[in-house]
Amino acid sequence: MELEDGVVYQDDPGTSAMMSERVSGLASSIYREFERLIGKYDEDVVKELMPLVVAVLENLDSVFAENQEHEVELELLKEDNEQLITQYEREKALRKHAEEKFIEFEDTHEQEKKDLQNLVDRMESHSRQLELKIKNYSDQISRLEENELVLKKECNTLHQRRSEMIHNYMEHMERIKMQQISETSESTTGGRVR
Repeated sequence: MELEDGVVYQDDPGTSAMMSERVSGLASSIYREFERLIGKYDEDVVKELMPLVVAVLENLDSVFAENQEHEVELELLKEDNEQLITQYEREKALRKHAEEKFIEFEDTHEQEKKDLQNLVDRMESHSRQLELKIKNYSDQISRLEENELVLKKECNTLHQRRSEMIHNYMEHMERIKMQQISETSESTTGGRVR
């Protein structure tokens, strides 16, 4: 087994291009150490160890790449989390504002409802008072109409009595006049006789 041009055992030829700098640095250090051991002892010393180290390095690189992916995912998740927290705070503030507006609207609505109920109560009370006044006026008008009828009857009766009295008076005056005329004529006739 030869270590020429820095090529180490690898399953995939494109893996070295994707190998991270860290793992690549470790591979270079191990490669130099293997060269030193081969130079000092022999190629057989590292023959069994070489595939294991390559597998470990490839696994290390794979884990390192996964770790970087996880870190990227973690950063993305952190950003998403921050955006979600910001959105949550904004929605929470909007909800609180909406609840305050709703409570304010409810209070205003409740006050308007009370004011309208008070107005309705006052109007009903005023309506009852007016109905009572109308009933009183109606009763009063009925009594006045009855009184008017009574007064008309009395007036008619008085008028009739007055007419009768005038008639009686005229008749009485007529009788007196006739009596005076007859007395005068008698006294005139009697004076002549005397």
